[in-house]
Amino acid sequence: MSEGTIITFYSYKGGVGRTFALANIAALLSTWGYKILCIDWDLEAPGLQFYFQSRMKERNPPGLVEFIQAHVEGKQPSWQDYTTSVSFDDAASLLFMQAGHRDESYVQRLQGLNWETLYTEHNLGNFLELVRNEWKESLDFILIDSRTGITDIGGICTIQLPDLLVLPLTANEQSLSGSIDTINRLRAAQADLPLDHGNILVLPIISRFERRVEYTLAEQWLAKFAKRLAPFYKEWLHRDIKIKDILNFTRIPSVPFWNFGEELPVIEKGTEDPDDIGFPLETLAALVAQKFSSTDVLIRNRDVFVNAVKSSAKIQDELTELQSPYAEQTKRDLPANLFISYSYKDKKLIEELEIHLSLLRRQAIIDAWSIGQISAGTEWAKEINSRLEEADIILLLISSDYLASPSSDIEIMRSMTQAKAGKAIVLPVILRPADWEASPISTLAVLPSGAKPVTTWPDRDEAWADVAKGIRQAVKSLRKP
Repeated sequence: MSEGTIITFYSYKGGVGRTFALANIAALLSTWGYKILCIDWDLEAPGLQFYFQSRMKERNPPGLVEFIQAHVEGKQPSWQDYTTSVSFDDAASLLFMQAGHRDESYVQRLQGLNWETLYTEHNLGNFLELVRNEWKESLDFILIDSRTGITDIGGICTIQLPDLLVLPLTANEQSLSGSIDTINRLRAAQADLPLDHGNILVLPIISRFERRVEYTLAEQWLAKFAKRLAPFYKEWLHRDIKIKDILNFTRIPSVPFWNFGEELPVIEKGTEDPDDIGFPLETLAALVAQKFSSTDVLIRNRDVFVNAVKSSAKIQDELTELQSPYAEQTKRDLPANLFISYSYKDKKLIEELEIHLSLLRRQAIIDAWSIGQISAGTEWAKEINSRLEEADIILLLISSDYLASPSSDIEIMRSMTQAKAGKAIVLPVILRPADWEASPISTLAVLPSGAKPVTTWPDRDEAWADVAKGIRQAVKSLRKP
């Protein structure tokens, strides 16, 4: 299983829809098949339970305050004992750790927690680090709802614990300037920590954004956001994508109907209507699941991006099963080296495939390489030969442009040599209609008689998922004892 990701939802000001966004994104990730833990760390004003309460297995379980208090008392608590399940349907549920057991003594018990003393006298920092590792080992995503503003609790949620930070803010100078200043302060404080968790990437979310009525003003604010938030985006946004483009996909519109009560529109209404709030929330959930990566695919084809993330979640258990039976004896052999051979004319199709391979990479099932990774100044022929020699699996992506390229003949023949010697498994995939039977590929005799080009499939995501499945099966055959 790949290492889980801890994501803190933090806002400089209240009233920006932070908890609303977290609850809906968590619900979607759960229904897609990911293992989710949500933690309400807004201890002074807890509210996440209101989005989940009708679906909680226990109405008022113990939570974070009791978990920390049990540590102070030396009880060596297990975090699972302080959670309850939240169910969305028969198959989907997540774990929820609420702020604490809600009764008349809650405020008094919270006030009894002195955070400075907890760190200096009760070793809370090391305790949370151990728990953090347990979360990352057993879960896919841990979503933390952090206290608004600059507080000791906020520092735990935004400095020590997270890998990623989601930053909801609204279109006013107070929210924008305050958010930027706070994140810069947090990063400076992180540099002083004895623990190194790497740079925390930040995803700004423009929340409650009205564009339909005040279009001109909205465009001015989008330009301001793009300029002022640029340092955060440049850390993870694809180099070919403009910040304003990603803002159009990651802003949450103002939909008055959902401003009343604590509802989950992604569950109650769904995500198919582009004009409703569930649609951008689904996009954000997919971006979170991808850890802010593959943004070029998102901009070019949002539906491909989202559907690929859903498919990745569905095969999570199968990938885990693939690794587990021989995990100890084959650990030194993983990941399998995957060589991808294709024509530059098919680059857009390859990018669709890449997003379906991302989970295999994160699971350390494969280490994929293609000519697109060759850096300037490298001897192409030497690099390609070296990679083919090291390849465990060779993926030949066939099209008329591929077969017309002289370099493809070399890669095909080399692949045949590797296959005949038992050094690699060759997997041909037809991308676009081509006369492949007249090419050397036909001698490999591995294409099924009913094989059809990816571009002719009614559902292209299904085609790519089939390719990913073939790669997983090839890896499994390589790992047989």
